[in-house]
Amino acid sequence: MSESRVSFADDSDRAASTAEALRILRRDGVVVLDDLIDLQLIERCRGELEAAYPDMARPNRALNYGPYEGRHCTPVVVERSLADPALLLPQPVSSIARTLLEEPYKVDSVGLLVAAPGAPDQIAHHDGWLFPREGLDRLLPPFALAFSVPLVPMDETSGRTAFWLRSHRSASPTPEGPYDFAPTVNPGSAILWDFRVLHCGMANRGERPRPVIFTVLSREWWVEVQPPEATLYRKLRLSREVHSGFRPRWKARFSRAELVDAGE
Repeated sequence: MSESRVSFADDSDRAASTAEALRILRRDGVVVLDDLIDLQLIERCRGELEAAYPDMARPNRALNYGPYEGRHCTPVVVERSLADPALLLPQPVSSIARTLLEEPYKVDSVGLLVAAPGAPDQIAHHDGWLFPREGLDRLLPPFALAFSVPLVPMDETSGRTAFWLRSHRSASPTPEGPYDFAPTVNPGSAILWDFRVLHCGMANRGERPRPVIFTVLSREWWVEVQPPEATLYRKLRLSREVHSGFRPRWKARFSRAELVDAGE
């Protein structure tokens, strides 16, 4: 176990690993959850998504969400392997969300965040902010979390995500010095962060797209507003068949979803 990372490779004591991940997330604003998801499940999901969305690296600005050239979020339908609870919302992540966001927390969106080859560094940013001018956010509990599951290695070639640790508790809305955490994250591992922490996606210097399953979890009263130019973007599309199999608590968490038939 290293700084800002927790391993879930040992299934015998996930409760202790989850408690440690929660402690780090509260302190640093971000935590890497190593060996969280079965690698075969990740590989199966990656194959399904690449077959279903062959143009994922070529954005349609009305359909895709994101202002950066070569970097955007593609809407997906939650079905097949993506709908497996062990990938969609692993128990440790749900447990942390229950603690930080309280029940009934919501799944606000699920998309495929793609950095195409040649995508540049982002500027440092917060994913969300409640009171940017008043400087109150650093005093408040979290209102949303980002859950990021890479489908290919996130490394120096494909690009990582850089973070300014503990910036969710800073009064400054801009970076204070260089980033101090840019983890390499392999498939099977994931990153969970507070929406208020400063971070940036780094350049993709490789020859393949870098797709990441990107899920937003939020308090019941908070909703992310998509940019007006993304007129065709849909934040959360869920298979009717999958929805029908959800327990009541999961149906409540996915209450914002647009239900679609298979193949839509």
